[in-house]
Amino acid sequence: MREMTVGIARVSSKDQEDGYSLASQDKLISTYSDSHNFKLLKVFKIAETASKAKQRRIFREAMKFVADHQVKNLIVEKVDRHARNFYDAVETDEWLQADETRKIHFIKDGLVLHKNSRSQEWLNWGIRVVMAKNYIDNLREEAMKGWSEKLAQGWLPGVPPPGYINKTVDGRRIQVPDEKTWRIIKAMFELYLQPGQNGKTITKEMALRGIRTRKGRPYVHGRVDEMLKNPYYIGVIRWDGREYPGKHETFIDHALWSRVQEKMTGGRPAVYKKHNPLFKNMISCGTCGGVVTWQLQKGRYYGACQRRNPICKVKKTIREDRLEETIHTLLNDLVCPSSELIDWVVAQLETKRKTTSRTDQDSLEGVNKQIERLARMDGDLYDDKLAGDITKDVYQTKHASFMEQLNELRQKQAMLEDKVNGNDLPQRLALLKLTQKAAKLYQTRTIDQKRVILTKLFTSFTYSDGAVSVKYSKFASVIANKTLKTKEILGR
Repeated sequence: MREMTVGIARVSSKDQEDGYSLASQDKLISTYSDSHNFKLLKVFKIAETASKAKQRRIFREAMKFVADHQVKNLIVEKVDRHARNFYDAVETDEWLQADETRKIHFIKDGLVLHKNSRSQEWLNWGIRVVMAKNYIDNLREEAMKGWSEKLAQGWLPGVPPPGYINKTVDGRRIQVPDEKTWRIIKAMFELYLQPGQNGKTITKEMALRGIRTRKGRPYVHGRVDEMLKNPYYIGVIRWDGREYPGKHETFIDHALWSRVQEKMTGGRPAVYKKHNPLFKNMISCGTCGGVVTWQLQKGRYYGACQRRNPICKVKKTIREDRLEETIHTLLNDLVCPSSELIDWVVAQLETKRKTTSRTDQDSLEGVNKQIERLARMDGDLYDDKLAGDITKDVYQTKHASFMEQLNELRQKQAMLEDKVNGNDLPQRLALLKLTQKAAKLYQTRTIDQKRVILTKLFTSFTYSDGAVSVKYSKFASVIANKTLKTKEILGR
């Protein structure tokens, strides 16, 4: 009698190249099953474009099916296709340990794991699980870095509000005024200040002027109120509860926006921004991971972790001006005393450029389109909720799913942008030029311009024991190391 088996296939996106697609894994599993004279009952397919909740549900369904049908064999392409997290790994371990006749066949790893497997094989399994988990964590971390960099550079990672559209320039998605609608949006702000006008009347006026959602529906009152309150129109990006200075062109001046806010708050003056510390939202606490916040005292900014965690109640604070001294020293360390180093870096960049493929750029454009499509769908979903077409529960469920998918896509987007930008010779040459001039530029630039320099040349700022540790970006680190060696050779 043939032993029964079940297959599990998993891909990180529907755009995976051949060899990693669900169809390819399905065929590989079927071939392996036939070659071992197994009876393949079913192949469970997990696409990681789905929400994490859905991925876990499919995995649990697979394990339940295995239990219900008393299946003794699981077939998977590789370890990292089976266990992307520790929950799946633990469930798999428990399944194997419960019956010594149970086995998992990892085809490409050449590993058949069971209860009585050698300790080395269990060790290999554990290492690969950790590596798979680390891979996902790194993707997420890179995505967060990508979003943070975009925000620090003044660009919105998502879909802009009415009056703006996304536009791709040099492989990056930026926001520009929509020639078809920006004048109408500005007119709505101006109209709101007229006697007898309010959010409801503005909503009707927008419908009369043909301003509709991306789904083609008229805007609802709640969405219009959000538009009128949005500081994006005066150059400020709100993202994840924080605010960042935007680089996009504005068509609403501060005076008009403030008057609208005052009317919306019942005559109370709109309070927007009291302070503007240079390192706002840039420094993390090395103890708890919280963000260092700043207070203005006697003309100076002082930073500290404000988390209500006993371990973070340190007495030492950071003085912004002293941290800037450290930054200036690090920037000076990038200045090379020899032109030969610069020639070497340029040669390396040119070599890298020659090996660049158009594939990464095309893939990035495709991911950008997917992100924009999902963001539009999420916006339309919100409109449906406000219009009463769907319940709050339905909205929350679908919204969570959209967010999971968007996170996965943005992780891929961040990685592709790194590749594209890393192979962009003009941008790299500009960055090289910046490393040699940053120290002088930093002394004379505005706070917003200084932030751009910091995000270009440094990747992290960590506060611990009253001090801040700073890490160069990968490119700047190469320059700093080469510069140091050059100075040592020259005796400078």
